[in-house]
Amino acid sequence: MASKSRDVRIEQRRILEKKLELRLQKLEKLGVTKEKIKSDPLVKNLKSQIRETNTRIAAIDKNTLKIEELKQAKIRKLEEKTAPKEVKAAPEKEAKPKKKAAAGDKEAKKKPAAAAEGDAPKKPRKKKEDAPAE
Repeated sequence: MASKSRDVRIEQRRILEKKLELRLQKLEKLGVTKEKIKSDPLVKNLKSQIRETNTRIAAIDKNTLKIEELKQAKIRKLEEKTAPKEVKAAPEKEAKPKKKAAAGDKEAKKKPAAAAEGDAPKKPRKKKEDAPAE
């Protein structure tokens, strides 16, 4: 099972690098060319494991950095929440007239649309009392 600890990952990388060095030394003693060393399956495998371990270490570092940023943001939010209570009251008063104005705008938008359809004022409806009896 892979570890999520940064220290363990660094230790794994160190071990893999040591194995790679030993393999390279062994191949050099046998007189294998550099081109053949690059195509050696064990060398390829060890290099890929080292790359993977480096990627995991980078991901761990990124996560710890993100966690620290979130902690700092949380602290700032709590400080803002406790300190300026009077400042928050003023924007609420300004927000209410804007909502009323927005509601008035909606009604104003509806009226021109109705006027554009007929261009003439609507006739008042007749009341039931005014209607001729049959």
